[in-house]
Amino acid sequence: MKLCVITATRGISVHLNETVGSVSALGMGTRHVLVCPASAEVVLARRFPSSEIVVEPAGGLYAALNAGLARIRDDEAFTWLNDDDVVCVEGFKSAAARLAGSAAVGVVYGRVGLMDEAGRRLGELPMAHRADDLSSLLAGGIMPLAQPGTLMRGSVAKRIGDFDPTYRLAGDLDYFVRALRAGVGFAFVDAEVARFRLRAGQLSKDEPAVADEYARAVAGLAAQASAAARWRFRWDNRGVYLERVRRHGFVRMQTLYRHG
Repeated sequence: MKLCVITATRGISVHLNETVGSVSALGMGTRHVLVCPASAEVVLARRFPSSEIVVEPAGGLYAALNAGLARIRDDEAFTWLNDDDVVCVEGFKSAAARLAGSAAVGVVYGRVGLMDEAGRRLGELPMAHRADDLSSLLAGGIMPLAQPGTLMRGSVAKRIGDFDPTYRLAGDLDYFVRALRAGVGFAFVDAEVARFRLRAGQLSKDEPAVADEYARAVAGLAAQASAAARWRFRWDNRGVYLERVRRHGFVRMQTLYRHG
């Protein structure tokens, strides 16, 4: 299966080399599309000659990702990755193999580790191990998957359309919800697919704004919160919770996410 990774970047992230390097390490003819301002186009083309450089339009992050999405082919699998995060080669390949192995699956997601500015492990995000529980968990206010750890068929993107550029923070979630509502099959792989970097100044730490956009994104889900799904989620992530306690004490995920 052909692979493509989209990264929207201003071209100033001190971690961009690491991000691009992790994608290059995938091999398999993976394309990396960097969407950037016109002012960064020449510099990035020189720094990363193996990447495809696309000039971003006006309209914010999701408009930029749409410019990358326009480059996706139906026969490719793709993901979008922040310019300070990394993919994990073996886990990403496991996700690609799972996607290639079943025509009924349109989106595969896996585990996502957390790291600090220096790349040191901080823990892991809890994930739904049972894809059938995704809608119920979302309806119950639980985020059961993470954008860096997903891999989607290009044909799914053609089916559900572009990202909604009116979102500032939760356009990823809206995209997944739209795929669920369209009946796209999701599957989980128990492998670390990517690592998400916690750092100061991230937009996603604006909790009230995130909550508002979360509610808007899941409003159209034809699902109800399920206590059984919640307990399965907690049981399947017991190792994640134990690691968090061991590293950081008894803190909530939101606290760790806020402070790193």
